[in-house]
Amino acid sequence: MTAIVDQFAIVTPCFNEEKSIVFFLDKLGEVLAGTASKFIVVVVDDCSEDNTLSLLNNYQFLSPAISLTVLRLKFNSGHQSAIYQGLLYANSLPVNKVIVMDSDGEDDPHAIPLLLDAEEHDIIEVKRGKRNESLSFRIMYFFYKILFRFITGKSMDYGNYCMIDKRIVERIAHTSYIHFPAYLLKQKASKGHVQFDREKRIDGKSKMGLNGLVVHAFKSFIEFGEDLLLIFLKLFIIIIIALLLMAGNVIYQKFFAGTAILGWFSTLMLGLVTLAILCLGFFITGILLLNLIHQQNSQNRKDVYIVTRT
Repeated sequence: MTAIVDQFAIVTPCFNEEKSIVFFLDKLGEVLAGTASKFIVVVVDDCSEDNTLSLLNNYQFLSPAISLTVLRLKFNSGHQSAIYQGLLYANSLPVNKVIVMDSDGEDDPHAIPLLLDAEEHDIIEVKRGKRNESLSFRIMYFFYKILFRFITGKSMDYGNYCMIDKRIVERIAHTSYIHFPAYLLKQKASKGHVQFDREKRIDGKSKMGLNGLVVHAFKSFIEFGEDLLLIFLKLFIIIIIALLLMAGNVIYQKFFAGTAILGWFSTLMLGLVTLAILCLGFFITGILLLNLIHQQNSQNRKDVYIVTRT
C-alpha cells in the first residue's frame, strides 16, 4: 500500500469526556486547519458511560482536510489499551505518521505543527514543560522519575504525546505493550523531541490519582522487566559468591586457624542466605510475571473495537 504524502492519523483515547470532547475537537480542528496536511482523527471511546459517544458521532470538523473516525471499544480496557486499539486501526490507514495525544486538554494541539516540522525522526516525543497537577502528585512523579532512571538508566520525561513513524506502528501491532511511553523508550529508532507546556484539563478533574500513578509507574517498570530480572540475577550471583567465600572463611578459621568467633558469623550468614532467597524469589516471580504478560499481550493483538462513525 502506498502511503499518501502529508497525510497523518491522530489517535486519541477518551472516557466519559462529555464535558470536554467537543471543546477539544474544536481546538484541535483550528490548529490542524492551519497546516497544509490532511488528517484522520481517530477517537477511541473506552466504553464511556455518559453522552460522549453520541457527541462524537454527531461531530463535524469544519475543514474538509480533517476526517473523524470513532472507535467504540467493546469493553472498558483502560487508557493504555485504548491507545493500542487506536494504533491497531491506524496501522490499516494510508498514512506516513501517527500522532498520539490525550483528549482531556492537557496535550496542547499547538505542539502538532512542531511535530510536523521534525518529522524526519521515527519517534518524536513531546517533552513536558510546566505541569498543572497538585503538589502531592508532582512530588510523587518527581520521585518516580528518579527511581525510573536509577533502575533503567533512562529518563522518563514525556507521556503519551508523540508522533511515530508507520513502521513503529506496525511494530507495535505485532508486539503490543503494557506502557506506551516506556515501550517507545526501549525502541532502537531515530528519536527527536519538542518541548511544550501542559495545559490544564478542560473539565478540571484528573482521572489518575496517586494510586493510579503507582500502578502506571509499575507498568513502566514491567516494560523493562528483562533488565530488572537481570539486576536481580546478578545480585543473586554476587550474594552466592559472598556466601561461598564466607563459608570457606568459617571452615578455615574453625578447622585450620582455630580462631573462629561464635555467633556473629552465623548470624551474618543467615542474613545473606535470606537475601539470596529473596532475590531468587523475585527473579522467579518476575519470570512468571513476564510470561503471563507475554501471553496476555498475545491474546490482546486483535481488534476489540467497533467503528461507529467514519
